[in-house]
Amino acid sequence: MIEVKKRTTPHYPKSFVKTILICWILGIFGIHRFYTSYKRIGFVQLFTLGGFFIWWAIDLISMCFNTYKDKYGNELEDYNGTLASLVLTGTVLVVMAIAIMSLPYWAEKFM
Repeated sequence: MIEVKKRTTPHYPKSFVKTILICWILGIFGIHRFYTSYKRIGFVQLFTLGGFFIWWAIDLISMCFNTYKDKYGNELEDYNGTLASLVLTGTVLVVMAIAIMSLPYWAEKFM
């Protein structure tokens, strides 16, 4: 009888730094999901702009609080709390700046 061995590849944890930077820069396209082996969800995010930015924001926040895991249940390695704080603070500041800069547009539109 021929014994067929299953091909098993070890699933190494993904880098926190790479994942959070990919998410911050290209997250609305779901590229960080492809990096962490979530291909189906990655395609959904690709075609919906990160779940209309909501899914992207949830992923980014979960990475900053170190609760994001790859497809195989591995936590992201080399978690850096300082980098997480900087990314989260930078994101909030960018969103606030965009909101403030768009106020004249919305004021003109509705007044």
